[in-house]
Amino acid sequence: MGPTEPPRVRHTSLRAVFEAREALASMTSALMPEGVDAQLLDKLSCALLTAVRQNNNVHDTGPDASFHEDRDTCYLDLIRALIKNDEWYQRLIRDGHLRRCISLVDRVSHQQRGWYSGFCLLVIIGHIKSSHKDLPFSPAEERWRSLIVHAWSTVQYNIEDDIVIDGIPALVTATGMNLKASYDSVPRGWFADCAVKLQEVLVKLQERQATLVEGGVARARVDTAIPDVQGLHDELTHMVKKRNTSQGLGFGIVKDMHPLRAISHGRPPTRK
Repeated sequence: MGPTEPPRVRHTSLRAVFEAREALASMTSALMPEGVDAQLLDKLSCALLTAVRQNNNVHDTGPDASFHEDRDTCYLDLIRALIKNDEWYQRLIRDGHLRRCISLVDRVSHQQRGWYSGFCLLVIIGHIKSSHKDLPFSPAEERWRSLIVHAWSTVQYNIEDDIVIDGIPALVTATGMNLKASYDSVPRGWFADCAVKLQEVLVKLQERQATLVEGGVARARVDTAIPDVQGLHDELTHMVKKRNTSQGLGFGIVKDMHPLRAISHGRPPTRK
């Protein structure tokens, strides 16, 4: 994955590492086999960044474009898996992977079909925050709010995906972080829209709880996801009610929007 390698070679290497992401996520320097370079994981982290970002890259098209949907979705999914490991977290932050992830938000937020890359990005941010780590940016921006609504609107159609269930608590954290940071500047309708999406996800989780477990999704993941979504939904509903009351409006917006949203949004594509 060196910088002098052609894009095809670097991207193929990235895909190979991606396929081993779960094994890598459980690996630490202390667990490296005897005789293996203890710095191998550090070198791999640096090589991963080279595979997706060329220092002299000024192009917006081609295999080395600043954003390439297939390459960067693979990359974000890989970082999503690795960052749950504390040692990998330190390595990824040190080597600039978080900066790389954040730099993709504008392009990811405009990928209407590529919802999974946005989901992974939000899970990465949510996991960092839930680990009580500092983030070098403010989430109080429209681009993050757009990403959040889109992620929740597609989660309900991918509710049987083990990775999606596993990422819901971090997505809840990322959403809640944005709410607390931007309460005074966000349009009232955004809170209501989020509440609608969360209600739909919550209904799907509750309806399919037993089926999900029987299908192989870990019960602990489902049991964690449901109260997390319920708690965030309750918070959003309270915020909508508070805002409507302060402006002399009725509190029918969340309930009344639900059937309209279900019809107008249709069914987004599932994760590939």
